[in-house]
Amino acid sequence: MTGRHATAWIICLVMAAAWCAWQIGGGHTRIDADFISLIGQENPDNGDKFDDIDNVRHVLSQDSRRAIFMVSAPTRDRAINGATDLAGRLSWINGTEKVTTPDDQAGRLPELLAFFQPHAAALLSPQDRKNLEDGQGGKIYRRALQNIYSPTSTVNARSLKQDPFSLLPQYLGTMAGYLGEGGGVVENDGRYYVPVIASLDPRLAGSDRDAQWVADANRAADSLDKAADIDVMRTGQVFFAAAEATHAKTDVQRIALLATSGIVFMVGLVFFSWGPLLAALITVGSGILAGITAVTIIFGTVHAIALVFGASLIGIAVDYALHYVSLDPARGSARQRLRLILPGLTLGLITSVVGFAALSISPTLLLTQIAIYSVAGLIAAYLTVIFLLPFLPVQPVRNYLPIRRSVAALRYAQYRITPPTWGRLSLVVVILAGFAGSSFFITSNDSIRSLGHGNASLIAQTKTIRDVMGLGASPMFLRIDGKNAETRLQTEEGLREKLSPLLANGALDGMVSLADIIPSQKRQAENIALVNTQLYARYAAQLAQNVPVTITPPNQDNTPYLLPDDASLRVLPELANLQSGDGDLVRLRGVQDVAALKSALAGMENVHLIDPASAISDLFGRYRHWAYLALGVAMFAALVLAVFRYGLRDGICVFGAPAGAVLCALAGSFALDVPHNFFTTMALFLVFAIGADYVLFLAESRHSTHDEDTSLAVLLSLISSVLAFGLLATSSVPLVSDIGIVIAIGLLAAWILAPVMAGRRSMNPAGYPPLGIAGSTPQRGDMIDDMDDIDDMDDMDDSGAFDGQSNSQNRNNPNRGPRNGSL
Repeated sequence: MTGRHATAWIICLVMAAAWCAWQIGGGHTRIDADFISLIGQENPDNGDKFDDIDNVRHVLSQDSRRAIFMVSAPTRDRAINGATDLAGRLSWINGTEKVTTPDDQAGRLPELLAFFQPHAAALLSPQDRKNLEDGQGGKIYRRALQNIYSPTSTVNARSLKQDPFSLLPQYLGTMAGYLGEGGGVVENDGRYYVPVIASLDPRLAGSDRDAQWVADANRAADSLDKAADIDVMRTGQVFFAAAEATHAKTDVQRIALLATSGIVFMVGLVFFSWGPLLAALITVGSGILAGITAVTIIFGTVHAIALVFGASLIGIAVDYALHYVSLDPARGSARQRLRLILPGLTLGLITSVVGFAALSISPTLLLTQIAIYSVAGLIAAYLTVIFLLPFLPVQPVRNYLPIRRSVAALRYAQYRITPPTWGRLSLVVVILAGFAGSSFFITSNDSIRSLGHGNASLIAQTKTIRDVMGLGASPMFLRIDGKNAETRLQTEEGLREKLSPLLANGALDGMVSLADIIPSQKRQAENIALVNTQLYARYAAQLAQNVPVTITPPNQDNTPYLLPDDASLRVLPELANLQSGDGDLVRLRGVQDVAALKSALAGMENVHLIDPASAISDLFGRYRHWAYLALGVAMFAALVLAVFRYGLRDGICVFGAPAGAVLCALAGSFALDVPHNFFTTMALFLVFAIGADYVLFLAESRHSTHDEDTSLAVLLSLISSVLAFGLLATSSVPLVSDIGIVIAIGLLAAWILAPVMAGRRSMNPAGYPPLGIAGSTPQRGDMIDDMDDIDDMDDMDDSGAFDGQSNSQNRNNPNRGPRNGSL
C-alpha cells in the first residue's frame, strides 16, 4: 500500500466513472426497468426450454403498448363528444403513437374495403356462413337489396362487381369486434359508453417516460371527469406499472432517507469525525461504480432489478470500511492496522465472491448480471480499503461513550455463554438438521400476485371496462403449434367449434384467433362453394335485375385466397397480437370456468393453454431453485475456506454462524408468514455474506489485541445493515417488506451467533465485567472453570508439551494468526 497504488486506484475509479457516464448518459447502455424484460431473457444455450415464457413475453409486450379509456355520459352525443375531446388530448402527449375511437374506425373503412374486396366471396361472417349452410340465402339477398337502395349506402360499381351481395361489410363488422375495437357506442343501464384506445410508443415501456405519460394521460382524463355528467375509466399495463412504481418509490425514498440519516448520525456519534463517514462513502461508492462498470462493459442492456440487488452490496462493502475505521489508531501505523484486519477482510471477500459468482451458473441473464455486478463491486470495495482508506484521518472511539461500554458488556455476556468446542459442534449439527427439517415445513410461494401492492381503483375500473365493452386483455391465452400457417389456421377453426358450448353457456366470454380474421384456405374454398351454390345459383339473376353491372359467380381464378402475410399485417397491425414466432395465439376473454376449458381442450393436439401469471410464477420458481443452488455452493465454499483457515473443528464452528443465520431467517419468515420466493432467497444471500463477515472478523481477532475493536465494528455493521435493509420491513409493498423482514431476522441472528461460533477468547476479556455490572472481577477459580479445555490443548504440540508460548504471550501478540493454515 503506497501512494502510487492509491493514485493508480483513483485513476481506475475516475476512468470507471467516465465510462459509466458515457455508456449510460450517452444511451449506449440502456437501463431497463420494464418487468416484461425479466421474462424470456435466458442465456442462449437454454432458450429452447422457455417456449411458453417467450409467448407470454410477446403477449404482455403487445398489451403493454395499449391503454384503454372508456368515456360514459347520459346521452349518446355527450359520450361521443367526450371521447373525441379525450382522444385529442391524448394524441398530443409525448409517447402516444395513435388514438382510435369508433369514428376513427369508420374512417378506416375505405382502406379495409379496398384491401379485402378481391377476397369478398371467400370471407364470410359466422352468421352469413350459418345462413348459407342452413339454406337461408334469401336473408342475405334481401339484405343486399336494402343496402343498395339505402340512402347511406357506400355501394359503388366496383363493390357491386366484386361483392354484389354485400358480404364484406358483415365480415368487417364481425372482425372489428374480434380485434377489440369496441364495436362503437354501447348503451348500458341508461348510460352510453364510448371506447378510446391509445397505442403507445414501444420505447415507452421500462423507461422514465412511461410514468410521465401516465401522469399526462390522467390529467387529460381528469379534465373530463370534472364535468358532472361524464365519467372516464382507464385500464392497461402502463397504468398498473406506474401505480406500483410510484408506490414503491415513495416507500423506498422514505426508507433511504431514514437509513442514510441514521447511519450518518451513528458514525458521527461514535467517531466525532468526518473521516470514518468519508471512508464508508468512498468504499460503498467505489463498489457501486465498479459494479455498474462491469455490467455495462458486458451487457448492452442492464435491468434495473440487477442494479438494485447489486447495489445492496452496500451492506457488505460498508463492513469493510467499518472494520478499518474502528481500529484504535494507537495500535500502530496505517499499514500495521490494515495488516490486522487483512486476513478477515480477504476471507470475507473470497466467501462473498464465490457465493455471488455461483449465481452466474443459472440460465437467466438477470442472475448473471447480479453476479457480475456484485463480484466486481465487492472486489473494488476491498481494494478501496487497502489502497485509499489508510490515507484518511482516523479518530479513536472514546471509552466513555455508551456504545463502547455496551460492547464491553456484550463481550462479557458472550464470553460467559460461549460453549466449548463440542457444544459449538453440536449446535452446527442442530443447524444442519434444521435445514433438513425446513424442507418439510417451509413452502415456496412464487406467485407474482403476491409481489405487488395492487391498486383497488384500477382493478375495479378494469372489471367495469371488461364487463361493459368487452375490452381489456384476459390473462389466459392459447398457443397453437403447427408445421405451417394453413395447419394452424385449420386447428383454430376446429378450436372455435370445440369451444362453442363454453361461449354459449358463459364459461367463456369470448375468444379471437387469427383464423377468425383470415380463414384457412380450406375454409375459404368452402366459403366460395357456399356462396356459389346458395347465393349466386339462386339469387344472382334476381339481383342482376336491380344493379347496373354484370354479376360473375366467384371461382378460384377471380377470387384469390387471403393469406396471413406481410401485406395483411400492414393493413391490420393488430394481427401481431395473434402471432408469436412460428406459432399462433388465441386470445381468451373472461375465462369463468378454467376446469371446463381444460376439459374441452383435452385431446386437441398442438393446442396449449397458457396462464401468464402461472407461467411467470413458474419461471421465478426456476430462478429460486437456481438461487438455492448458488447459495448451497456459497455455503460449501465457505465451509471449505473456514476448515482450511481454522482447522476442521473450529472451521466447522465458524461456518455454523452464517449457516445458522440463514436458518433463523428461514424460520422467522415462516413464523411471520412471509412467502418464500426468488427475491427472499436473494435476501438470504445477503444474510449469509454479511453473517460470514461477522464471524470471520471475530475469529481472526479472537487472540489479538484488537478484539474489542472488531466487536465494536461488528456492532456498528449490524446497526448500519439493519438501517439499510431492516427498514424495508416497514414498506407497504409486500415484496420490499418481505425482503426487509428476512434480512433483519437473519442479520440479528448472525450477530448473536458470530461471537459464539467464533469461539472463546483466550481468557476473560481484561477489565470484564465492566463497571456497573454486578459481580465485579471474576475469581481465578471461576476463570479456570470457564476456560475451554480444547482451546488449551491447541497450545500443545503433538507430544503433549506446550509449544513454548503461553496463553498470555499469545494474547499480547497482535500478529498471532489462526492455528491452522494461513492466507
